[in-house]
Parts: sequence; structure tokens; C-alpha cells
Amino acid sequence: MIEAQNYALAQAAEIGRHQEPGSVRTALVRNSRVLIGLTFLGSAAAFAICLCMAALSLSSIFPLHAINFDRAAAAFLWAVGAWIVAASNVFLWRQGRVMAHCSVLLDNHGAHFKLGDTNDAEEVFMPWNGIAAVHHKRIPDAQKFVILGKDTSIVTFTPNNFYRPRKLAHLIAARAGLPVLRG
Repeated sequence: MIEAQNYALAQAAEIGRHQEPGSVRTALVRNSRVLIGLTFLGSAAAFAICLCMAALSLSSIFPLHAINFDRAAAAFLWAVGAWIVAASNVFLWRQGRVMAHCSVLLDNHGAHFKLGDTNDAEEVFMPWNGIAAVHHKRIPDAQKFVILGKDTSIVTFTPNNFYRPRKLAHLIAARAGLPVLRG
């Protein structure tokens, strides 16, 4: 995995230099398994914290004969906190699943994109001479990369799909002999 990342970084430095199709080595670009593991670990930690906060909320309410305004407010706040942490648990789990299944295989024939999780995977193949443009768009708080095909196929990826989408876009552009266009 690290070798593929180092190769991808070396290739990204050669932007604008067109490579012959026979000279392109195969590279599989995907997210780091450590990053994916940490995302799932964060989801599990959020689940445990959510359960603890829900237990604290219930312990503030019961016994019912001792309830007063302060205990009711504390129970409400613990319940709201548990709800927010549960939402982050779901978000991290979904993010980890998407990141675990996104990959791009770059070989002599072109780029094989697999984006999304197993249930909703988008698989697209673009030959090197079939890539019309590589666009980089800045959106609020993120970046968006669009690979346009000459046959009207479009592949879009963001930092939600890949940890370093800019390096991937530059690698694809370098292999296709195209610049990365902004805007």
C-alpha cells in the first residue's frame, strides 16, 4: 500500500508529461487501512459514549420520587448529548464504509473507478485517451474533483471518498497527459 502511495506521489510530480500507454505501471490507489480502522474505531467509541450518556440520562430520572427541576434538566441534557453522539456514530460508520470500498486502478488501459460502498458502488472505466478533462472545484469546506470522459461519462470524488483526492487527480491527469483545470 505504501509503495503504491509513493509511486502515486512520484507520478503526480510529472504533471503535463504525457506517458505512452505501454510505459504505465499498474497502481491501485485507495485509502489507508489505518485511517479506515481509526474511523471505525471512532464510531465504536462514539457508540460506547452514547450508551454511557443514555445510562446517565436514565439515572438522573430514576427514582421518580426524587425528581426535581435540576434532575430533569440534567436528564434532558444527557439525552440530547447521547442523541448527538449517536448521530456522529452513524456518520463515522457510514464514512468508514464508503472510504473502505473506494479505489482506483490505474493500468495500461485506463482508470477503473470504484466509488461508494458495496451496496451503492459506482464503477466506471475510462481509457486514457477517453479522458477529456480533469477539473478541480473548490466547494465550501472541501474540494471536488471531476473527471470528464469524451463519451459524456463523469466521475466525481471528494475528500469523503479519498484521503488525498488532489494527488489522485494529479496522478490521473499526468497519466492522461492533461492539466488539472480549476473552476
